[in-house]
Amino acid sequence: MALIKYKEFGSEPRGKPTKCVKYRAPGVRQQTGAGKTRGGVAILIVGSLISGCCVSTYGVNDGHDPMNQAQSCCTDDLQCQAEKAIVAADTYCKVPIERLATHEVRWTAAPNEMKFSYFRWTDQPGGTITYVGDKAEFRNDVGIYTPIIYQCSLASDGQTVLDVSASAGRLPP
Repeated sequence: MALIKYKEFGSEPRGKPTKCVKYRAPGVRQQTGAGKTRGGVAILIVGSLISGCCVSTYGVNDGHDPMNQAQSCCTDDLQCQAEKAIVAADTYCKVPIERLATHEVRWTAAPNEMKFSYFRWTDQPGGTITYVGDKAEFRNDVGIYTPIIYQCSLASDGQTVLDVSASAGRLPP
């Protein structure tokens, strides 16, 4: 096994020990340029992760999420407002639509597919948007499932369902 030269002990280098052979003291190695670079990169990555957690925690604590500033929309931009609230519409409109059925409801949308295909303003100044879809079927008295077109009006708060309706049929492709 080769030794590294220790300034205070005067030994000649012959390898990379972790202890001083003569005095059994921990060895001190000189870090190479590559080692310094790897250490700097590691510190940079850890620092980025910590600051990312702080920013994320900041947003959760005070109701302001700086990571989602891209989601801010003009109040008159239907496309942006509707896309921002589509997940809420899928969540909050499902049960009220199911209550319209006399018997059973069968959703034909895939688990990760949105229930609504179209949207429109119901009350633009108030921010109410009506979402329209046809990915469900209602079972009738005989047990046959009928495809339906359903509508759900969601208030500007993104949580309050104002109105739902359903009728037999399919939306045009």
